[in-house]
Amino acid sequence: MSVENVDVLVVGAGPTGLLLAAELQRRDVPCLLVDALDAPRGWDRATVVHARSMEILEALGIERRLLAEGVRTRAARFHSDGDVLGELDFGASGSRYGFDIGISEEVTEAVLTDFLHARGGAVTRATRLVGLSAADDAVTATLESGDERREVLARWVVGCDGIHSVVREAAGIPFPGADIDVQWAVFDATAEGWDDDHDVVFPLLDTPPVILTPLPGRRWRVYMRPTSDASDLVAEAQELVRRYKPGVTFTAIEHPVRFRCHSRVAARYRSGRLLLAGDAAHACTPAEGHGMNTGLQDAFNLGWKLALVCRGEAGAGLLDTYESERRPVAERIVASGADVEVAHALTAAADRAERDASIRETFGDPDSAHHEAASAAEIDRQYPRSRIVAGEGAALAPGRRLPDTVPVKPLDGEPLPLHELTHQRGLTLIVLGGPDADPGRVGELVTRLAARPRPAVDAVVGFSVRAGGGAGTLDHAVAAQLGVTGVTVLAVRPDRYIGLRDDDGDAATVEAWLDGVTS
Repeated sequence: MSVENVDVLVVGAGPTGLLLAAELQRRDVPCLLVDALDAPRGWDRATVVHARSMEILEALGIERRLLAEGVRTRAARFHSDGDVLGELDFGASGSRYGFDIGISEEVTEAVLTDFLHARGGAVTRATRLVGLSAADDAVTATLESGDERREVLARWVVGCDGIHSVVREAAGIPFPGADIDVQWAVFDATAEGWDDDHDVVFPLLDTPPVILTPLPGRRWRVYMRPTSDASDLVAEAQELVRRYKPGVTFTAIEHPVRFRCHSRVAARYRSGRLLLAGDAAHACTPAEGHGMNTGLQDAFNLGWKLALVCRGEAGAGLLDTYESERRPVAERIVASGADVEVAHALTAAADRAERDASIRETFGDPDSAHHEAASAAEIDRQYPRSRIVAGEGAALAPGRRLPDTVPVKPLDGEPLPLHELTHQRGLTLIVLGGPDADPGRVGELVTRLAARPRPAVDAVVGFSVRAGGGAGTLDHAVAAQLGVTGVTVLAVRPDRYIGLRDDDGDAATVEAWLDGVTS
């Protein structure tokens, strides 16, 4: 039997696997992406694309199709016992995408598949992983397609193969947690007689709970907690909705299905040359819409790191930061989802009244509403304790995402948001000169950092409040917003997180940090 050699074998062609494979391909790391299905799913129940995922898609240049085809969902309006409890304004998150995109998962997968194909990649379908044998320097994978078997020798294997992950089981990684006892159900429908907004999610926290999420064509995806295994899903959901909208009738029903959910996080994300991402690494309730979105962020975090390792530009230890950064995020969303499950299940009048009062208070306070919106958008994820994060800063601390609200003007160009300059395959070094900085020093530091090329660094740019020195323009107000007075260097990672903040403008500090990232 001949053995095929690949750098990376990605198992599972859902959104996580597709994005990871595309990220590797665009960084010149060939990979083999396999999936057991012989064709993409014609329908999948995930609906919401959050703001942080839209930022990722924008960085890849593929956000426009989702913007064109999806529903821009601006808020979630919570109801209980016939009353409106409050509204969560997604625009309060702080992202330039002040909305979710309501669109069925198969469309998101199609967009990612097209992007993968454009980068020279492909999905090898009707192919199952049936065996793994890991050594120190490679992994032998046995793949089965129909009656044929073949072996692949991969330097790395990433399991994006869902909750029943073959890769996770082969790696012997425990998947602790719990199975959620109460069943979920979902169906798509038109709401005849609906006279309210169609750009708002409607969580109806009654018995049974029903969540209406917008879809294109003025359709809805209706999530619910049926009262029994044999209940009429449509009739139950319709009866509850009519408490608020008496004239509504669900019609053109599609894809009614019951399903079970889980609350689990893998004990590890890496075992030697085997890694996990997406649902293979974590499973949570659909109530907050974090499952697919968290998987996309897993892939975006892992992709640039694995590419550096595969190209020999970083040591394998860099991959440990993938788990240290992303696993706490999974623990957080799983814990939050478990709390939501408990809140949905409340039946006692006193308990429900206490829950409803808490929701009213949260959405009635601007600060707490902002924090809730940022969490829902997933733009508040931070990595301050990662070993590849260094420096300090109260205004824009290392480990945080570079915000949208940072306008700059390049020396020879039009004003633009600073984050658009970081849409690179590698790191971007940004030298900023505040009001106390000599602009000549900004230009000199840019020249010095650019004169020491490193494979992990794609661009070095500079901006200064004071004119001169060959740097672009930084507004006084923006410098104050970022806490920049003298010369500050920001090293922005490909996933748009600040890896280093150095307020001394010291090239040696930057070089030492780069050595630490790639060692």
